[in-house]
Formats: sequence, C-alpha cells, structure tokens
Amino acid sequence: MANITSLGIGSGLQLESLVTAFIDAEAIPNEIRLQEKQDSLELELSGVGSFKSALSSFDTILDKLTASDAFNKQKVSVSSSAIEVTTNGFASNGSFSVDVQQLAKGSQLKSVAYGASTDLVGNGTLTLTAGTNTFDVAIDAADDLSAVRDKINQQAESFGVTANIINGDSGSYLIFNSTITGAANNLTVTTSDASLNNISVNNTQTAEQISTDAIITVDGETITQDNNIFKNIIEDVTITAKELSSGTPAVLTLEQDEENGADLLNEFVAGFNELVDQLTGLGASKQGRLAFDASVRQVKQQITNVAIQTVSGLSGPLSALTDLGLELDKDGKLQISTFTSENIATGADRMSNALQNNSESIGELFASSNGIATQMSSIIDSYIDFDGVLEQRETSLEERLSGVADEWEALESRLRSYEDTLRKQFTALDTTIAQYNATGDFLTSSLANLFPKNE
Repeated sequence: MANITSLGIGSGLQLESLVTAFIDAEAIPNEIRLQEKQDSLELELSGVGSFKSALSSFDTILDKLTASDAFNKQKVSVSSSAIEVTTNGFASNGSFSVDVQQLAKGSQLKSVAYGASTDLVGNGTLTLTAGTNTFDVAIDAADDLSAVRDKINQQAESFGVTANIINGDSGSYLIFNSTITGAANNLTVTTSDASLNNISVNNTQTAEQISTDAIITVDGETITQDNNIFKNIIEDVTITAKELSSGTPAVLTLEQDEENGADLLNEFVAGFNELVDQLTGLGASKQGRLAFDASVRQVKQQITNVAIQTVSGLSGPLSALTDLGLELDKDGKLQISTFTSENIATGADRMSNALQNNSESIGELFASSNGIATQMSSIIDSYIDFDGVLEQRETSLEERLSGVADEWEALESRLRSYEDTLRKQFTALDTTIAQYNATGDFLTSSLANLFPKNE
C-alpha cells in the first residue's frame, strides 16, 4: 500500500479539519489569556514610563529652585571696558563711579648682553625672589644661556617666573618675567657666586618693568592692592580692573533681576500644573494607563500638600505660596490669586512686591532644608531614583513580560507536541481504516467473481 501523505486520504475522513479543531481548542483560550496578560503589562509599563518622565521633568525645574542663589540674580551694567563686574546676587542696588588709575602688573629683568645664546655663564646658584616667594636654580659650568633658561622654566618650585632669550643686534639677553603683581613683589635675582653676576646682580630694569599695585577709586574713594581683582570693595561685588579708565570713570549699575525671578516662578507654576494634568490623565478611571493606581494618587496628594502648607523656621517674611500670590484652583492647579481685600493685595501685586523686595526670602521659601522645592524634590526622588518605587516597579514589570514571552514559547512548544501526537494517532486511524477499506473492496470483488450475476 502506498504511504499516506495527507490525513484522510486513506480513510476519506476530514482528519486535517479534526486536527485543526483540536489544536484551536487548545490554543485559542491560552493565546487570548497570554495576549491579554501581555497587553495589560505593556500598558502598565508604558504608564509607569510616562509617570517617571512626568516626575523627572518637574524635578528638573525643582533643581533650579533648590539652588541657594536661584532668585538672587542681579543685572550688572558697566559703561566701560575698563572693568568687569560680577555679584553673588546679594549686593544692594545702586550706581557707582569706578576709575581705574593703575593696573597691577608683574616685573621683568634683563641680563647683561652675551655674544650668543650658546655662551657659558658660570656656575653656582641663582635665587629668584618676589615678595615672600623664592626658589633656587643650580647652574653648572657647562650650562650655556639656553640651558639656564630651560632650568628656570622647568623648576617645580617656581612661583610664576619664566625665562626667555632675546637675540638682538647688540647681543643675546636672558629675560626674566614674573607673574607676581604688586609693588612689594618686584622680582630680584641674586647669587653668592660672582661668575653668575651678569644674569643676577647686574640685571637691569626700566621703570616700566617694575611690578606695580592696582589702584582704583570707587565714588572718589581710593583702593590700592597688589592684584587687579577687587572683592567686596562694594559689598558682595567683585570688580576686575582690565585697563586704565583714561580719564573717563566707568559707571557701574546694579539692580535686582526681577525678570529672572518671575521666569522661575512661571516655570514652577507651569511645571506643577503640567504634572497635575499628566497624573490626572494617567490615573483616569476609563482611559488612564494607570487607572486607580495608588502611587499616582499618592504622589499627587503629597505634592499638593506641600504646595498648600506653610513652611516653618524661615527668617524672611514669606512662608507659603499664598505669600507669593499663588493658590490652587478647583482642579488642583496653581494660579495667581485674584482675591483681594482691604488688607490683602491681589496675587499679582504680592508676587511683584516679593520679587522687588524679598528675592532672598523667595529663595529661602523654595530652597531651605524644608522649603517647598526641597520637599517636592525629595518626594519625587523617592519614586524615580535608581532604587525608587517606580524603578523597582518597572524592573518587576519587565521581568513579568519576560515571563510572558517564556509562556508564549512554552505554549508554542506544547502545541507542536500536541499536533505531533494528534497526527500520529490520526495517521494510525487513517491507515487502519484504509486497510479495512482495501480488505472490504477485495472481499466484494472476490464474492462478485464467485457469484456472477445472471445475464
């Protein structure tokens, strides 16, 4: 008998349909279960990702507000390039006249002329000094002018002295330059070895090569020091002298940067409201990817509680967002209050007054150890840090999805095995029936030959 290559050929029965029906009956319920499980986990994982992203975005804004000088920014304007000015944000507003009369500079020394840079100079020890700074250089008899230059420049103890060689029409000179400024810090080179006098005690120096102090006047008051950076001459201000004023003093104006503070507050309000919207959407009962999620509700409540509470222990006049004119609306989002009374200014006026007169207090309200931004950031970090609630939840969901993938593989393997079993069983049935059919056909043919019909 020929081999059966398709179920049912031998028996004439619809065995392929039966195999398909049995496999579908086993596969479809399991596939529906696994797909629903996978879809649910993927939806939750997507929701957790959006949850983390929303918190991270707001935390970026909070990071700006937790900086101690966030609201202490000042506008600095200077009418001349003679000075550069910076502040720490706490300087008082005002206008000042600054006259740069002299710049602090280092000194220079010039050796006696040599015939060439290859000339030997003697041997012994050079001592280079500027004020309280000093270091020694050992000179060997075989050292020429170039070697002396290199030894000076390679000294680890150098306080800022460099040596160069100038080859001019009148000879080669060793030039010493010191970066140490101030009239009391003029560079000297000495030696106890007379053979080195031409690069030490016999050095020359012009008046322009002598180190000098910096001298400025601020509103007519003279200040002298040994460098060009004047700190706290005007309290909380650093003035760097860059060039002489040439008879026209620079006008320095300081004023509080209210625009910076307003921008930070607006960014905080917008970020808070965006977070509230996203949490509301994620936790929505019908369409939310994290519907009825406890973490979403908890974070929203915690952030809201911080927004409406009074911050204790502050030194300034501001202790709550209401002092800045901010309040929560019926949807739990921040807005500028429109309420006013005889004793209470509008929210816009309260905010403007705080930005103009209490910027340091605003910073304390947000950035102190129990400030609003500090507390909110701490809450968020407990969720999004590497060991936070959402990180752990995300890891768990990914592991469960990996388990679903394993279940898919196991189901596929089980169905293949089940199909192989069914085919073996139905193949045996098909073969048996085919054999019975063949036997029946043979018997029918034989009986017909034994008992032919009468013609």
